[in-house]
Amino acid sequence: MGGLFVRFRSKAGPPYSQREALRTIRIDKGFHIEPFAAEPLISSPVAMDWDENGRIYVAEDTGYPLDTRPIGRIVLLEDTNGDGIPDRRTVFADQIVMPNGVMCWKGGVLVTAAPDVWFFKDTTGSGKADVREKILTGFAFTNPQHMVNGPLYGPDNWIYLNHQGPIHTVVFQDPFGDRGSDIRFADGQGPRLRMAPRSVRFRPETHELEFLSAWSQYGQAFDEWGFSDHEKSAIRNPDGCRHAHFFVQYHTAIHGRHVPGFI
Repeated sequence: MGGLFVRFRSKAGPPYSQREALRTIRIDKGFHIEPFAAEPLISSPVAMDWDENGRIYVAEDTGYPLDTRPIGRIVLLEDTNGDGIPDRRTVFADQIVMPNGVMCWKGGVLVTAAPDVWFFKDTTGSGKADVREKILTGFAFTNPQHMVNGPLYGPDNWIYLNHQGPIHTVVFQDPFGDRGSDIRFADGQGPRLRMAPRSVRFRPETHELEFLSAWSQYGQAFDEWGFSDHEKSAIRNPDGCRHAHFFVQYHTAIHGRHVPGFI
């Protein structure tokens, strides 16, 4: 079973209905596709994660690509009638600038929203976050397609982040010309990483923070062998898709020290 975010509209008319949208998708024999959540239940979804109770947290980046106001949010979707389809929406956390990644962790969620990584948690059972803690900071607020994103819990108990570093901006220098600073824990503990085009992994409990040996733009997963698959836009295959495979067991040197690497 898999899932994806898809946006449909006709070339000249209004957006398609769910039924109309499904008719535009071609799938191989033996496969089945169905809608899971759609407007008005969600809007501008870019990332999601399930918690241990089967609830879904969705990052809605309503400002993408140019609106830098804090209008992004994390919404909580729940299935209240047991049919396997979410039917209730709660705004879990709002007033976020361009949230683009969400990962369930410690009863709450980690959210990437450059220049920071946030932790939101509901401790009252209201469905709304009353804890709002900044975990990491220093990432560049750069071209939205290249901001830090995609938190993923690895099989080695580290949390991995896609990170490409600042991108040179010409047309939109004012909103997206930030070059970032030292990547660090917001509470001042632990190491400081000098800004570089490298992906990042960290452990909040122990204040461990490391660069990996290559950058990734967005998208990552681990297979059953612990190998990491990262989307890296520097590599294209013939049909236009972008991908690369990296082995996290490989180590290489950067800034005079060995860090977990990709090949």
